[in-house]
Amino acid sequence: MSQKKKSLTKHQPPKKQQSVFQEAWSNMSDDFNRLMPEKLRQRKGKKKFVLWLFILELVVLGVVGKFVYEWITGG
Repeated sequence: MSQKKKSLTKHQPPKKQQSVFQEAWSNMSDDFNRLMPEKLRQRKGKKKFVLWLFILELVVLGVVGKFVYEWITGG
């Protein structure tokens, strides 16, 4: 007879969220906490840091996109 394989992923109890935006912010904060250095994890300026990182990412992607577009179009 076949046996069921155990799932390797940890099941966390579902958190009750008030909105999709709060759930997204919570997930993003958890991800950033894993990536950020220890001294930035508990700072009050974390939101400001995330905002600047988002703006920097948009600028970098815009510049790279511009160069890729010019390369493809031959301009």
